[in-house]
Amino acid sequence: MNFNQRSQNYRSGAGGRSDGSGAGFKPDEQRIEKILNGDAVEMNKYAEELAHHFLQAKDQERLSTSQIRTILGEIQRMKKFEANQLQLLRPKLAYAAGRHRGRVKDFRDLLEAAIKKTNEKNFAMFKNFVEAIVAYHKYHGGK
Repeated sequence: MNFNQRSQNYRSGAGGRSDGSGAGFKPDEQRIEKILNGDAVEMNKYAEELAHHFLQAKDQERLSTSQIRTILGEIQRMKKFEANQLQLLRPKLAYAAGRHRGRVKDFRDLLEAAIKKTNEKNFAMFKNFVEAIVAYHKYHGGK
């Protein structure tokens, strides 16, 4: 399956419903694992698909760049892997998902899956993955 097919799957409901609610979104844990194991090509493909997904919602339910930049800023302040610091992202993600509707919950679910698989060895790829999501989100019109 090529990028356009996977991207179309996101828009048609394979990664979430096409009505913009995000219901049914489930992070692809196999792809996350490949990314954390160093697959930069997969990281770029999945990050771009996720950016599309996060932008495919009604305005009030769309994930904003500032919402994900806040989390990215927390991650970038971590100079090295610290399990406790990474775990402290979870309540911040829960707070953001509780305050906002829509795709923020999907972003939280995605990062929850990635945090579970992140360790000292793959922490740099975790950071790169979140940075790539932010970059593609902004590139595709995130506000």
